[in-house]
Amino acid sequence: MRLPILPELAREQDVRHRVRELRFFEASFRRNLALRLENTGITSRTDRTKLHAAFLAWVDNFHVTREIAEADRRDFVCYAAGRMLAELFRHAPLSLSNVNDTVDPDLAAWPEGSIYASYCLGVALSVLKQDFDGAPPLSDASTDRRVWESIRENIRDNPDYAIPFLDLLIGQTPNWTDPSLPERRPAVRAKQAMAA
Repeated sequence: MRLPILPELAREQDVRHRVRELRFFEASFRRNLALRLENTGITSRTDRTKLHAAFLAWVDNFHVTREIAEADRRDFVCYAAGRMLAELFRHAPLSLSNVNDTVDPDLAAWPEGSIYASYCLGVALSVLKQDFDGAPPLSDASTDRRVWESIRENIRDNPDYAIPFLDLLIGQTPNWTDPSLPERRPAVRAKQAMAA
């Protein structure tokens, strides 16, 4: 999976806080889109109202769940990025046309999913690198067509499945049972068990 925004985000300071600003979120999302579609012939239209709605839903959830970050800050970064991905799927701000099989295989198979995931992974990996002195490499699932096809079907039924999907791509243990509940995440439960 290509993450063209990653080098640009790496040059930004304090991505963790910056991405919570609508202006930065929108600009970096649009930049990722432009980089991802560069030289593909694919055209796009971003519904700004839907993009803002996705952002606001994500920020609202972030503020409601941020206390769980105390249990495991690194894991919360992955949860927050997965939640961002879920809101992008839920609000669907992108419309793409001229998609063909000659472009990048990720884009040809699931263009919107590829673009949303590349942005959210770029954000997550940037924050992990800045705040935790390193980000994990993407797992083999990031290039497994069967994984992407399965997730595509599941996200249609429940966009919250984007959260464990992102975990899977980063190499985290996914919570497929209660994906929207950060307190049920395996890393959080393990830390809480150790503290008890």
